[in-house]
Amino acid sequence: MAANLAGGLGESQPRYRRGGPFVLTNLSIGHGFTHWYGQSIVVLLPVIQTALGFSNFQFGALIAILSISGGVANIPTGFVVDIFRRRWGLILTLCMAVAAVGYGLVAASPGFVMLALVFILLPLPGTVWHMPAIAAISQRFPTRRGFSLSMHGVGGQIGDSIGPLIIGALLTLFAGAWRPVALVYVFPAVVMTVVVFWALFHLGGEGDDGGQRMEVGQRFRDAGRLLRNPAILALVLVSSLRDMGSVVLMFWLAKYLHDPVADGGLGFSAFMVGLHLTLLLILGVVSSPIAGLLSDRVGRKLVLIPCLTAVGLLSLAIEPVGAGILLMIIVLAIGLFSSSMNQILQATVLDQVGRGTEGVTMGIVMGVNSVLSGIAPLIAAVVVNNFGIGSVFTYAAILWVAGAVVLAFTPLRPPPGVPAS
Repeated sequence: MAANLAGGLGESQPRYRRGGPFVLTNLSIGHGFTHWYGQSIVVLLPVIQTALGFSNFQFGALIAILSISGGVANIPTGFVVDIFRRRWGLILTLCMAVAAVGYGLVAASPGFVMLALVFILLPLPGTVWHMPAIAAISQRFPTRRGFSLSMHGVGGQIGDSIGPLIIGALLTLFAGAWRPVALVYVFPAVVMTVVVFWALFHLGGEGDDGGQRMEVGQRFRDAGRLLRNPAILALVLVSSLRDMGSVVLMFWLAKYLHDPVADGGLGFSAFMVGLHLTLLLILGVVSSPIAGLLSDRVGRKLVLIPCLTAVGLLSLAIEPVGAGILLMIIVLAIGLFSSSMNQILQATVLDQVGRGTEGVTMGIVMGVNSVLSGIAPLIAAVVVNNFGIGSVFTYAAILWVAGAVVLAFTPLRPPPGVPAS
């Protein structure tokens, strides 16, 4: 029934709403919304920890639940996206509805146990959104894959940038009362559910490449071949190290900025925490499409390796500089180099695989990434408990630089139009 509805809507859409620019624009807007909500929890979580008296290990456990839940969801979502192309629009619409339900449940959570259960739900809108969006973009723009995925990433980075600032301002407005703030977040998600239904419900409904639909068994065989491909395995490791470093840096930077000076933090207000996280992410709006276009022309490695290395080295400077303008500059610089890497790594993976397997490929890669990223916050909690909160930035730096080293020694197929080196 949903497939028939998608097909009927697809046939009735005006031509401009079926075109590549319209689809890419709306996918990017929706992507931005999921990232806005995803990054908001980064600022909200230290406030919840303080209000409910959670330990550092409980703080790390909640971050781990977010990562692992997203990772577990990625793998079956990749299969579903490849098999049920005509229902991509329905999947995207449901992402927004789940975001509304998730934040409503956060507001109602009385303690750690219920909050942990709700955190299983919270990453699903962002996790599931990526699969049909990346597959659609990859198929519609094969020769501009890096640039197009980076433009989709720009939407995410705008959401990343405004999310911390918005929730920081709301926490200030509500005098640190986090439950009303979480409840406020329900209403924009309801509005976006309607918007995505209108703009993207037809996605996949046109029946493009319908002859490429494969039986479920073939999908599993494709997955098995991917897991035996040395280049894919190396890229999974690189991407996982990058994601682990990113999760550690993002959440523990927020905690470092929020915690009182007596506990080793900087004692910033919620608004100042949000402002610094916005600085960490905002330059990606500019750097991401430039880096994506550059990677399409000169190759992925020549962009990724310097960026991974630079972020690692800059992370080491966060604690020594303390509060002030220099910290803001370092945070901006980290964002300049880190924000575009996720999309370029996605494009690198897709360069290695055939058309028609994009969903399952990204499901496996992103699923493994997220599960491994779930381990990183628990290790970070142990590091902080034993060596202080500043030591967590050294841990993040090691992860970033290790990713650069692995990538440097991995032979890869170049992007379309780039000669093999």
